[in-house]
Amino acid sequence: MKYARLWTLLPLAILIIAACGKNEEAEIQAFLEKSPYVGEGTLQSADDSTGTPKALFSWNMPTDTIRYVKWVRWIQRPIDWEFKIDIHGDSANVTITAYFHGAPPGYGFFVNNDTLGPIYTRTISDSVIRKVKLYKSTTDDKWHITSITVADIHTAGTQHPVTITEIRAKVASRNYEFVVNDPNKYFTKDSLPTFLPNDTVEVTVICSAQGDSTWAFLHHGAGHKPGVGLKRHWRQPFYRENMTTFKRTWIIADDSVLVTPAVRHAAVDVVGWQTLFGDSTATYYARAWGLPYIVKKTNEQIPSDEEQ
Repeated sequence: MKYARLWTLLPLAILIIAACGKNEEAEIQAFLEKSPYVGEGTLQSADDSTGTPKALFSWNMPTDTIRYVKWVRWIQRPIDWEFKIDIHGDSANVTITAYFHGAPPGYGFFVNNDTLGPIYTRTISDSVIRKVKLYKSTTDDKWHITSITVADIHTAGTQHPVTITEIRAKVASRNYEFVVNDPNKYFTKDSLPTFLPNDTVEVTVICSAQGDSTWAFLHHGAGHKPGVGLKRHWRQPFYRENMTTFKRTWIIADDSVLVTPAVRHAAVDVVGWQTLFGDSTATYYARAWGLPYIVKKTNEQIPSDEEQ
């Protein structure tokens, strides 16, 4: 009789354990979707907050580094994000993936590369992957970020895959340099790119595309809440050093960080030359690495990974 009762209770115990695991997974996903280090920035790195894609001269993009071209991405929403969560006691490994799609007429990569020419629309077919390690704190019994990789966004199935070899951000005035050369490298919060509000940053990108040349653009400023006097997401073209190297100076104060410490998001976006300057027969291919950066004063702590 004792063994019969044991076998009766065993399925119930398994169900309870499974339910606890599912609750933990749901808790982790909800946390990451709202964390300033992960949720909002991954999306904004892939999409543009510039104006309507169907108006020739509505985009405020400087053209002093590259011949005339105006473009904007519009991806279809909602986006289905997949969270693969592996929990091991008080730690967890998470892989976040999604597919960015944009097809004409209302979505896609809209580009005008001739002041008297048409707007071409190219279908977007991008995948993104980001990995996060977490731990459960014994202090507040909540999950927190241990480390994070870049959000690696790349065009799927293209004949011209784009490669980012290295991104380097240097503040010469204080001998500070941040380097990322591997999309699978994990960065703890205190090893993420960290800048003072008055820093001037020189960003260098090494990149290439199979069977084509490229141009690099810098997205920055995304991640702050609206309505507090902060500028929106910016996209700026780099200056070309040679066929594979691009540089541009970035001034942190231009992002109008009124309150510090703060988490912002940046992405280096490398777009194929034919995508930018081809005719109606050209296809879309690009790659971007997105990563949060921190703006804080010397005596300030790193911002919390929870929604503020």
